[in-house]
Amino acid sequence: MDTHSLTLHRIDDDLYMQLVAEATSRGWSINTTAKTKLRDSYGLGRGKKYRDLSWMKGLWTKEEGKKFDKYIEEAFEQIDKEDWK
Repeated sequence: MDTHSLTLHRIDDDLYMQLVAEATSRGWSINTTAKTKLRDSYGLGRGKKYRDLSWMKGLWTKEEGKKFDKYIEEAFEQIDKEDWK
């Protein structure tokens, strides 16, 4: 697969700030965020067959991940001593 470089000029403040905010929340670079958004907008991010869970990477913000981890801990990682008698 060939790759190409692309430079965008005169990006307005609103769009730039949205890209920066999303990149920051996901822990991604602005470049990765912009490429992901472009691929998704053209339907190129879907339909790829994965053999692992790597497709899930970056779907949640760090805050969402922490909330999920806390929920899992509270719901499933508590030992009920009565169950073991």
